[in-house]
Amino acid sequence: MTTARLLARLAAPALAIALGLCACRHTYQKTIEPSKEQKLELYTTTATYLYEDDELDRAQDQAVKALEIDPENMAMRRMIGWIRLRMGKHEDVIIAERFFRDLVADEDQNENTKLGLAIACERLGKAYDDVARALAAGTREPSPGLEPEAEAQALTEKARVYWKDAVTTLDGMLQNGEGSTNAMNALQRVHALLGEYDESLSWSERLLARTDEELVAWRRMLQEKDLTESEEKLFRDNERTAVSLQMDTHVFMATLLYRLERYDEALSHLDSLIESAPEMPQAYSMRGQLRTRVGEYTGAIEDIDRYLALSDAPYEDPSVQRAFELRAECQEKLGSAR
Repeated sequence: MTTARLLARLAAPALAIALGLCACRHTYQKTIEPSKEQKLELYTTTATYLYEDDELDRAQDQAVKALEIDPENMAMRRMIGWIRLRMGKHEDVIIAERFFRDLVADEDQNENTKLGLAIACERLGKAYDDVARALAAGTREPSPGLEPEAEAQALTEKARVYWKDAVTTLDGMLQNGEGSTNAMNALQRVHALLGEYDESLSWSERLLARTDEELVAWRRMLQEKDLTESEEKLFRDNERTAVSLQMDTHVFMATLLYRLERYDEALSHLDSLIESAPEMPQAYSMRGQLRTRVGEYTGAIEDIDRYLALSDAPYEDPSVQRAFELRAECQEKLGSAR
């Protein structure tokens, strides 16, 4: 499907825009039709603000209007791709992929285009892989005329093609250095999806090192004198983003290492996570479960109690119920060991 046809599906009825110039309330009113350039600036500016405010449907409407004036506007085409990624349904991701691929074909060198394409490929691969697993498990009916095993195999291969395409795109973003933490973040995920766990963990380690460097830089900047309000906000926002990415990476690595039964390494990442985020309930929940698995029952109970103290989930929540069950299991183990 071409970008033009996609736009036709996205377009909403155009609204007339006029700039009124009133000489006198009781005499006459003269209107001046804005130029195409003025309309384009209005639509692109409005789309940007709406996108930043998470008003995705309205942002898309404005971006489409801008593209009706300037069909080759790469910034607005790129924005629609990211809007569709953020909307997140399967059809949205398909449309996002088409926009990003068309931009790449038009030699758009913007990193957000490449990153958007890679993430679209990652998500499409995951969608096909989920269906393949459901077919293999017998929880989904195959397509008419197809055997479940054959269809599952075909979808698995399709998923891997998408993931390998994502890796190729992300690797291309890092050829001239390792400045893109977003690319590293995606690479750790996609390599894990491909079953390439050592490669995934390698990117995770590089991502942690990179965010360490960024945190040093942002915190140094925050110590500078005479910062403007906007400068301080920018530096603090970037600091929070780097801290959040580090926390997510520790969770990712702990989860993957747990699945690989590399428990000591997983515990090390959870220790680091709790050190940097001592008020994060999920961190204590994960460490409590892992400590139970390796027989550290006293420490597990301490973590579970801390999780229950920090969590705002109701008593009936399944995660809370599981925590109480795990705590009772640990107490039973400690009692039988005496």
